[in-house]
Amino acid sequence: MKAIRHIFLLSFILLILIHCKTNKVKEVHQIHLNKKITDSIKSDSQIINFIYPYKKQLDSIMNQPISYANVDFTKAGYSSNEGNLLADLVLEYAKKYAKTNNKPEPDFCLLNSGGIRTIIPKGIVTVENIFEVSPFENEMVLLRLDGSRMKEMFDYLRIEKKGHPLAGIKLVYKKDKLISAQIEGKNFDPTKKYWVVTIDYLMNGGDRMNFFMKSDAQEITHLKLRDILLEQVKNYKILPDIKDQRLVFED
Repeated sequence: MKAIRHIFLLSFILLILIHCKTNKVKEVHQIHLNKKITDSIKSDSQIINFIYPYKKQLDSIMNQPISYANVDFTKAGYSSNEGNLLADLVLEYAKKYAKTNNKPEPDFCLLNSGGIRTIIPKGIVTVENIFEVSPFENEMVLLRLDGSRMKEMFDYLRIEKKGHPLAGIKLVYKKDKLISAQIEGKNFDPTKKYWVVTIDYLMNGGDRMNFFMKSDAQEITHLKLRDILLEQVKNYKILPDIKDQRLVFED
């Protein structure tokens, strides 16, 4: 009887050990060579036929004419005609938005040149052109900067020496020193707090604009910059070619 019990107990323990055994997963590695995408690859007619209705609908939207450009709009220079145009459009919209929604009206606009991804070529301006210029999901924000933060911004623009789009403000530097700062046609007042319209990417320190992270008040609109530009561009039969100098570096 004891022998039977021992056999039963050993069988039970063995059964437990078998069930507790960790299953091994066999890894299979396959090596695939890079394949160049060239004209030699034949198109898949089934895929083309499947996406055609969607492509046709998308093309009809993207190819819609919304304005006209008499010249090429590029971001060349410290105060480019493209940078001036986009900053003006955003500031113009932001002022209307502030009045309509009882928000603080911005004094000026500062965007980043890196956010302008391509030119607006001479000719008919389409929806697609604006998507190409502003492909990111950036949103418009209003930020309040005190005198110290404004001076940090002035120093940043002096050191960067890039054509970041500006509107409502003019800065003149000479021999690496700021000699003039005017906002809405008035001299900068270090005791005043200014409202600036920009984008959430910069608000969070993008392009090393850390002074925006120190703003003492914010208004988050959740409005896409691209949608704002689309709406604003439609207001102009011919886009204004604005060439006034807003960021000036003198020797």
